[in-house]
Amino acid sequence: MDYERGGTQKDRYSPEEVITVPCPFCGCRERRHLYTEHGALAVVRCTSCSLIYTSPRVRHPEQAYWGDADTYYAEARLIFEGRAAHHRDPNYWEELRLIRRYKPSGRFLDVGCNMGMLLRHVRRMGWTGVGVEPSPALAQIARVQFGHDVYNCFLHDLPQSEDNAVDVIALSDVFEHICDPLACLADVRRVLADDGILYIKVPNARWNAFKQAALRLVGQAPAQGVWDSYEHVVHYTDATLHTMLATAGFEVMTMTIGRPIQLPVWHQYVGHYYQYSSPWLLDWRRRAGRSLCYWLSWPERVLRWGSIGACAPNIVVIARPAVAHMSTRRRGRGEGEDR
Repeated sequence: MDYERGGTQKDRYSPEEVITVPCPFCGCRERRHLYTEHGALAVVRCTSCSLIYTSPRVRHPEQAYWGDADTYYAEARLIFEGRAAHHRDPNYWEELRLIRRYKPSGRFLDVGCNMGMLLRHVRRMGWTGVGVEPSPALAQIARVQFGHDVYNCFLHDLPQSEDNAVDVIALSDVFEHICDPLACLADVRRVLADDGILYIKVPNARWNAFKQAALRLVGQAPAQGVWDSYEHVVHYTDATLHTMLATAGFEVMTMTIGRPIQLPVWHQYVGHYYQYSSPWLLDWRRRAGRSLCYWLSWPERVLRWGSIGACAPNIVVIARPAVAHMSTRRRGRGEGEDR
């Protein structure tokens, strides 16, 4: 059945709907083409810094989920009513258990909080949860259905009252959507407390490249591709993510592998992408394949001397402001007070 989308994303984009952009990290315009999907969208690698990104890309990828509130509500109705779990709940619990090792309490800011599914667990685990969600429909659902405190804006639009006021900032499956990642990390530094931590989870670009090659080899390349380039504008490896964070003034405390997201497949049968899990039997091959690759990613990492390889579906990072950056920020605040 045709999938009834809540957002503005499309299967195919024409050349008139996309723009060509330079590397979002170093600004270089020289790139090597890797893949084309969704019609006119291309995944490329910067020849200068090796960052993989989407160019041409959708003009306003951040608006992919600025859709219809009624459709979004229908997708997750059973979760709001307490009759079903969210399909990402196992992933959410894994993420929060890791974060709790480094910062077990305080104010927790979920950037791109969507309908507030992660925030409901944040609250249960004892943090004070706050969300940032630019989609008016999704922000309203998070407020009404769960009672979350959610800013309907982008991170850079947060008021000055939030400066240096957050203990945990989570960019869970969000950082790959950000067109200007260095500017985003500067906004994170503004809001994050000096002793706060930043959590990032992104899809692994090496995993996408592996899927692309494997599916092409067996003649089963999906019609729309594997990079989700209609919304994912930067595609990170462990190396490029580490470099991005260091350049922005962050120290990586830990970098590890995140479990695969077992996406539901209800839309293939009923035309709607329900947010709660579908039975294993409906999609057992892909689910088993994702799980197998995840478990293989751990010995693969050992063989790669600690580098995260092609079997890992997601990269997870815990980072904190670097000591040099914190000293600069404290000095800047002191100078301001003197004036």
